[in-house]
Amino acid sequence: MTWPAPHSGPVDTIVDIPGSKSLTNRYLVLAALGSEPVTIHHPLAARDTELMAAALESLGAVIIRADDSWTIQPGPLRGGDVECGLAGTVMRFIPPLAAFAMEPVRLDGDPAARVRPMGAIVEGLRGLGVQVDADELDGSPVLPMTVHGTGSVAGGRLEIDASASSQFVSALLLAAPLMTHGLDLHHVGENLPSQPHIAMTVAVLREAGIDVAEMPADAPNRWVVSPNLPQLPDVTIEPDLSNAGAFLAAAMVTGGRVSIPRWPSQTTQAGDAYRDIFAAMGGRVTLDEGLLTVVGPESITPYDADMKDVGELVPSVAAVAAFAQGTSHLRNIGQLRGHETNRLAALTAELAKIGVRAYEDGDDLVIEGGGPTRAAVIDSYEDHRMATFGAILGLRIDGIEVIDIETTSKTLPEFVAMWNRAFGGHRVEA
Repeated sequence: MTWPAPHSGPVDTIVDIPGSKSLTNRYLVLAALGSEPVTIHHPLAARDTELMAAALESLGAVIIRADDSWTIQPGPLRGGDVECGLAGTVMRFIPPLAAFAMEPVRLDGDPAARVRPMGAIVEGLRGLGVQVDADELDGSPVLPMTVHGTGSVAGGRLEIDASASSQFVSALLLAAPLMTHGLDLHHVGENLPSQPHIAMTVAVLREAGIDVAEMPADAPNRWVVSPNLPQLPDVTIEPDLSNAGAFLAAAMVTGGRVSIPRWPSQTTQAGDAYRDIFAAMGGRVTLDEGLLTVVGPESITPYDADMKDVGELVPSVAAVAAFAQGTSHLRNIGQLRGHETNRLAALTAELAKIGVRAYEDGDDLVIEGGGPTRAAVIDSYEDHRMATFGAILGLRIDGIEVIDIETTSKTLPEFVAMWNRAFGGHRVEA
């Protein structure tokens, strides 16, 4: 089923964005590993976070849901079946926790999840002495998989190659406090994407009272976690700044104005980079007492930058770059081939449908913007960021339809209602 994306002139609206998925899932994990109940205020209630909550409940936690808050009561870790859906945080964060269960934990997910990279987490757990059975695809471990826990993990020194996803590092760091000797974790690959997400994990661990030492410049990409029982205070979740990106992009492509309240002045979220990115593309960006406002330019400037650390922002930036007056180079984003779909291939194919030439140059995405465009049916590939990419295009191109817009429920269940409410009333008459 396709969704007719609203087409709009210059927009002018304020959009309140629900809580961060990345923070919600990290707090859920650490709360479940403690000894006392923890209340999370303003959590994101979406498919990815509900899958994480259900996974932790399968492993023994009790989660009490009230109006705009979840209270997590830890329980002894046990075996069970975990449904990962297409959530990278669930399929990567849960296996290290499963090593502390006394019974097997079986993990599986959507068909598209069974092709996502799992090698670093499987090999890392095996390197820690944990038995893991996993299917293989082209010689590499993938879902479904079973972790045979023994109730304890010694920990110690471990080397992994997390070039495919920073989630492998975060997963092992989150479980490290329970290891008898803690964990001395060293990434040994050439590339480590999305480092702000690792910084977020370290910050959340420290908030829970865990000592995490980050090694100096002569030993980069190494973390030493001391053993201790995580004890989170009650926490309040920031708005999801990555989800805000599509709405800010609406201001950019229409030459309008969009404001987001409760934008943090300091944050570990990668989505904060939208401020610098859209300013570089010609937008007027201001942050005043928690209200972030982006005013789009008359002419969009092409963007050329290394986006390794903010790869999840690429689909929204690519949608804006399609209308830039010149060629944009989104660099060092090869890890996007292993996201919910191969986003480099998907963006190239969908931009071609609207008449914009884009191509992969090694691990870079090159977009030749500014030319004539045409209506098209945009495939979401069951990927929430590709769905919102199509919605952004529709604001500028009349006649855009998006296949399976409901996939946005992965991280923003109310996306369609929010988008229609914000932009549906600005429709340009033919």
